[in-house]
Amino acid sequence: MQGLNELSFKALRLFVAVLDYGSFSEVARREGLAPSSISRQIQLMEQALSQQLLYRHTRAVSPTEAGRLLGHHARVMLQQLEEAGQALQEQEREPSGLVRINAPMVFGQRHLSPWLAQLCERYPKLQLDIQQTDTFVDPLQEGADLLFRIGVLNDSGMQARIFAPQRYRIAASPDYLARRGTPRHPDELVNHQCLAYKGANGQQRWFFRRAQGDWTPYSVKGPITGNHADTLARAAEQGLGFVVFPSWLIGESLRAGTLRAVLTEYDVATTLEPQQIAALWPGSRRLSVKVRTVIDYFVETFGTVPYWDR
Repeated sequence: MQGLNELSFKALRLFVAVLDYGSFSEVARREGLAPSSISRQIQLMEQALSQQLLYRHTRAVSPTEAGRLLGHHARVMLQQLEEAGQALQEQEREPSGLVRINAPMVFGQRHLSPWLAQLCERYPKLQLDIQQTDTFVDPLQEGADLLFRIGVLNDSGMQARIFAPQRYRIAASPDYLARRGTPRHPDELVNHQCLAYKGANGQQRWFFRRAQGDWTPYSVKGPITGNHADTLARAAEQGLGFVVFPSWLIGESLRAGTLRAVLTEYDVATTLEPQQIAALWPGSRRLSVKVRTVIDYFVETFGTVPYWDR
């Protein structure tokens, strides 16, 4: 409709105010204008649109169907304009204030804590409150601004910035491989000691595939199962068998040579659902400069290919 091009944001703001208060005089009082000025603005809008927007009553006004429709879209546009203005103002400000972060225990220890000093040095006006837990956290109830999470992203109420997919490796110590040999096919794991994670849902199965083929599950056994990944990884380093863990968890051991990856031509996983390493925040909140700064910092720190996968 050509008439829409003739509407100003000021006129739309006054129109929405009239819808909210149902009165020209009340809006005029709040804006410091004459009621006739407000009425004239609405008349000009109606002329531009060739639509009646309001029913005029003796003591109040109410929207027509066209007025309700325009009011709905006007509110969206005005909100977006306000957010754009805030974003432009925030660009000029140094990130500051409290950022409340929640992260998984081991991931936080391995991949957040080593980089916090540099983050605080770069942005000295930021304050960080970091809570680490592996249990479910409702950010609205707990007051968290930012959640670092690993798993399947299926919460439509959250927005996410994905750092990387979670990739798994199967590995054992050089000593174990020297004693027991290196498997060339997952079928050979039946002849090896495997240290499998065992949580609330039982012992994990290991899945393998090659060249984007079908996944094949394997039920493995060995001298130790447990629900603490670090314990199993340390047992593997001591020569007790194979582990399957994410690269972010055992990447340092692989680089140090205390563990050695095998079956590298295969994809390996402990679940068939794609898992991501991501930062999450409530979808109902506009992302503030201070929270975006923390996210951008870790995007830069982790890298396009995260350092634990290099």
